[in-house]
Amino acid sequence: MTKSVLFVCTGNTCRSFMAEYLLRRHAQERGLDIEVASAGLAAFPGDTATENALRALEEVGIDGSQHRSRKAELYLLEQYDLILAMTSGHKKQLLSMAPELSDRIFLLKEFAETADGQKDPDDSVEKDYEISDPFGLSLDVYRQSRAEIDLAVQVIVEYLLEEAVM
Repeated sequence: MTKSVLFVCTGNTCRSFMAEYLLRRHAQERGLDIEVASAGLAAFPGDTATENALRALEEVGIDGSQHRSRKAELYLLEQYDLILAMTSGHKKQLLSMAPELSDRIFLLKEFAETADGQKDPDDSVEKDYEISDPFGLSLDVYRQSRAEIDLAVQVIVEYLLEEAVM
């Protein structure tokens, strides 16, 4: 059973940060007891989230002002049951850091599609599972990233709820 989820992106100030806070909120709303965190492969520990990421979350009633970035290190990865990367590049980097954790490392959107029952694990069709980096772009781009992440996160919450009852 999945008891903890770690989201990973590059700097831990945009995508993984938004995913962490969105999953935490949806889990709380649904009564799902799960540990949620985020980290960045090239993060500078202690950085605050970007202004537009904070605004994008504020628009849906989430205060992320206390967030501070942290670096994705092997000891951190080992603590989580499920590690969700934002891009295939992130996933490849994670797998090279921790090949022994390959059964825990997935792309966020790919895992959500599988959890939703829409993807056959043996499906070899290439799909776009990338969540583009909004860093330095407009608030509208951050909103699009937030919406894309939020859809995947909601599917994962449903999956985790079902998994908890089994």
